[in-house]
Amino acid sequence: MTFTALMEEVEKAHEISKANRHRFAVFLCADELEERILKQAKKIVRKVNAENVLAVGRSKFVEMAKKHFKGKIIHYKDTPSVLGETYDALIIDMMDGFHPNDLGIVVETIREGGVIVALSPKIEKWFHLVGKWHEELVSEPYTVDDVVPRFYRRFIKKTLEADGIIIFDSDKRKILKKFTYKKHEATREEIVIPSEEREIKRKLYKLCATQDQVRVLEAFETFFDRKREKKAVVITANRGRGKTAVLGIVTPYLISRMNRVLKRPVRILVVAPTPYAVQTYFKFLKKALVRQGMKEFKEKRSNDLVTVINSKWARVEYAVPRRAMVEKDYADIIIVDEAAGIDVPVLWKIVEGAKYMVFSTTIHGYEGTGRGFAIRFLRRLEKDESVEIVKIHMEEPIRYGKGDPIEAWLYEVLMLDAQPAKIEEEDVEKIKRGELEFEEIDKDELIKNDSLLREFFGIYVLAHYRNRPSDLVILLDMPNHLPLRVKVNNKTVCSLHIAIEGKMDEATIEKIAKGYKPKGQIIPDLILKHYWNYEFPKLTGIRIVRIATHPDVMDMGIGSFALKKAVEWAESKGMDWAGSGFGVSPELLRFWMRNGFTPVHITPQRNEVSGEHSAIVLKALNDKVYEMLEEINSEFIRRLIELLGDELKDLEVETTKLLLSSILKPAKIPKPEFGRVERRRIKKYLQGQSLYEYTSDIIKPMVRYYYSQMEKIDLDEDEEKLLIAKCLQLKSWSEIDVEKSYKKMVKAVQKLWRWFYEGGEED
Repeated sequence: MTFTALMEEVEKAHEISKANRHRFAVFLCADELEERILKQAKKIVRKVNAENVLAVGRSKFVEMAKKHFKGKIIHYKDTPSVLGETYDALIIDMMDGFHPNDLGIVVETIREGGVIVALSPKIEKWFHLVGKWHEELVSEPYTVDDVVPRFYRRFIKKTLEADGIIIFDSDKRKILKKFTYKKHEATREEIVIPSEEREIKRKLYKLCATQDQVRVLEAFETFFDRKREKKAVVITANRGRGKTAVLGIVTPYLISRMNRVLKRPVRILVVAPTPYAVQTYFKFLKKALVRQGMKEFKEKRSNDLVTVINSKWARVEYAVPRRAMVEKDYADIIIVDEAAGIDVPVLWKIVEGAKYMVFSTTIHGYEGTGRGFAIRFLRRLEKDESVEIVKIHMEEPIRYGKGDPIEAWLYEVLMLDAQPAKIEEEDVEKIKRGELEFEEIDKDELIKNDSLLREFFGIYVLAHYRNRPSDLVILLDMPNHLPLRVKVNNKTVCSLHIAIEGKMDEATIEKIAKGYKPKGQIIPDLILKHYWNYEFPKLTGIRIVRIATHPDVMDMGIGSFALKKAVEWAESKGMDWAGSGFGVSPELLRFWMRNGFTPVHITPQRNEVSGEHSAIVLKALNDKVYEMLEEINSEFIRRLIELLGDELKDLEVETTKLLLSSILKPAKIPKPEFGRVERRRIKKYLQGQSLYEYTSDIIKPMVRYYYSQMEKIDLDEDEEKLLIAKCLQLKSWSEIDVEKSYKKMVKAVQKLWRWFYEGGEED
């Protein structure tokens, strides 16, 4: 069979795909990347009349592709730059494997009738292929020789089974897999634009590419006709449904309406995990502004990405979540795009006090899952009776039709649409009786048993995690990463992903002490660099990377059961510690501490993208490590008290209170000494004859010392909030959320003064 036969197959695939508004793919398999492979790819692209071509690969491929293609040619590291863009064809270099996150981004840029040409190694090589990016992920002391490419094995198996894909052995010039296609009914819903002029101009409606987008605009027609104090629109969709674009289309209408009321430029804050995510928004915003008659505007760019559109009518500005938390009060309208990529507590801080809110989020996709947003954020928002919520779901793809076989293949190989097991009443009853089972899952069995993999990973999709396809690869391929689960009636009700860390040799420990950052080894690296404990990295432990309970059976003790069993599992393997790292919130911190884990670290800065502070917790599995943990935690508390008045001034008071309560051993903060004059001054304050401001020099060191000690007194919640916020975090009275703060502060200091002097002293 010759290359001519392949071209005939390509022509047939193109005709069928184009007629049904779908895409198709061709895998060109060869022993190595050569000019002839690119020439074959070029002929395929020409056959489908593709003018706008995207080529993505590693350095060698990029240099070679420049000779053959005139389109956009980029290195893998630049794939985020094509988010929201559209191409006729994709040439993707898979000769050394690929990063799954990159695959998710670039495949979704191809329009209907388009082709994805994958330059692939031979089929048999996929079963043993260890890509270069594996080297970047494998944790020391392991090497790439310890990596088992289970993800690639599953990938090629699913590819061989998929519709819409042709596989051609380029060396032997032989078709290994012909084009197969399942017929779908016509999928494009006719676009019907309102015939009469409404609040939103017909010119804006004409920018819509699907009837779903039209429906979104129609929903915004009544955005300001609110019955309640606050208004929120929530848009959900799978990848590529045009939700970001429609936000840009509707924004000029929002500006126009608010201009009438405010009589000044409208301030709109657009929040998303990365600036790449909102480039499509700004692209359509500029088009829509012109159609709205707001033609005079200026744009501001950062690293060649649009971040601000400014005009006499409005200032529309992008902000990362961390900045949005600070500048939220500036905005008249807050638009949050890809809300699933932002931690729920951070979302609450961003929209706190906002009157007009718009959220869009992906249900399934590489940006994260919108289900966690729906379960943890939206349900709580719905309970707020002052908020009127409009929900819109978009189904129709923008670039291709429903039933697209390439989208189905992509979701399958990247597990973007994994779902947990369906929980029945009999399962719930068994959980209530405590009839739970815990087990380690064999990873080879996991890729053979698709239903097990789907329900295991599906729990993460429904949980609050920002999932990436690479998470699946790390779990399946890395030698020190293992899946554990809790099951009932053989259904997964809690998924755990753990990493084994530690057991480092003297030479590596010395390198780390001098600044070297080891791959993986997150907890040993942190303990060595922050506490200079050279013994800890020699020990072995488990880092719980992820733990998530099935949403239908949460708050039934399953997570605590899972942690208990995971610790027992680690002990049975002779390990020394268990730990975890996470974006800190009172809810999560309380869960870990309730299960015997002790905080040992918190990042002074918030993560720019998620807006969270990250925390590390540890649990000792033997006496030797417990002694280490006591010392580490004591020093952590001392540092925490110092940081609260500076970098951690904005840390939530509830989180701070929990961290301070974790103390295992008195921290090394000297007991302050007060003379006769100081004692008289504090007495006047306690008698109501002086102010806090005149005695804070006495109260603050006393509070610092109190929190460095093990002994605690009977302070109520408000009293403790006051002491932490005012005396440790140095907040102003207006920043403190406690009624009658002045009087309550006096009572709190009174209790503290008695504790400090164990019953008082003479003048």
